[in-house]
Amino acid sequence: MEPEDMYVLSGDGAIISSPSPKPYPHKPSKCSDCASLFMKAYHMRNAGAVIHSHGMESCLATMINPHLKEFRVTHMEMIKGIKGHGYYDELVIPIIENTAYENELTDSFAKAIEAYPKTTAVLVRNHGVYGWGDSWISAKTQCFGFSSG
Repeated sequence: MEPEDMYVLSGDGAIISSPSPKPYPHKPSKCSDCASLFMKAYHMRNAGAVIHSHGMESCLATMINPHLKEFRVTHMEMIKGIKGHGYYDELVIPIIENTAYENELTDSFAKAIEAYPKTTAVLVRNHGVYGWGDSWISAKTQCFGFSSG
């Protein structure tokens, strides 16, 4: 991915620049339907980067009990990589319900960020995970193994 392949958005989410068009057979690009969710993490948590993944692990975690509104785990080595957590701490990641369109998740996503001040990720039931950090490397770590790749 090159800089000319990316959308650049202003602080309020308006498109400042769009990717250069690619020749056939490439499809025309479109800005992510997740942009409003990314902006919430940038503004509410001062994130430097936000990652969204449709990893199988994140979907399975939300399916363990369809009535749970949180994923909770403790005594796992991976917790030490999550900001503000150690091995013996309990990691709590909020789960929000999926919608037909990702931009419809914005309000519940913002409410989850507000209700869980220590969280660095939000799970979306049967869909995926959004995680954030100071950099893309940190954001990937904060997804607690729920992001594929």
